[in-house]
Amino acid sequence: MGNNDVYDEQALLDRLRQGDMDAFDVIYRRYVRELYLAAYKRLDNKELVEDLVQDVFFRLWNRRDQLHIDNLGAYLHTAVRYEILNHITRHKAPAAFYAPFEAILADADTPENRLIAKELLELVYKYAETLPEKRKQVFLLHIKDKLSVNEIAEELNITTKTVHNHLGTAINGLRTHLAPAILLLLTTHR
Repeated sequence: MGNNDVYDEQALLDRLRQGDMDAFDVIYRRYVRELYLAAYKRLDNKELVEDLVQDVFFRLWNRRDQLHIDNLGAYLHTAVRYEILNHITRHKAPAAFYAPFEAILADADTPENRLIAKELLELVYKYAETLPEKRKQVFLLHIKDKLSVNEIAEELNITTKTVHNHLGTAINGLRTHLAPAILLLLTTHR
């Protein structure tokens, strides 16, 4: 990057801090493709990558007056990497969380396991009733109707990222609020 590019970048950042949408548009057009490609190499999911990159630009705009950026490209690439890591961290937990319950539900051929499975599902459905309406819809479509993230997004006309966020929040809440009850349930029936 030459001295003029650095100056242009600093001028763009100054204009961005002042709320200049044209400066934001130039920054967006300058970086969106390379950020998309960098994220796609790691996630290989077009819709998710588009959502993550859009979120980075959304936050850049919303926090424009608070930012102290020396190197815009490095800042944006770091923000995308953070979004990717955050997504991976948030969405690996649910599979591990479901595993013990799936084992009980899959082995529900004994009266004892059928009772545990029934009580476990009752706890999950009671918890679902405490959720905000949209989160409850997403959660129940996933748990009860066994819809995939893409199917839920299509059914509710929302993005897959929104579905992931609702599921992650619901499952974290389920883990926090029901862990003692589930532990008690599992230990009293064994």
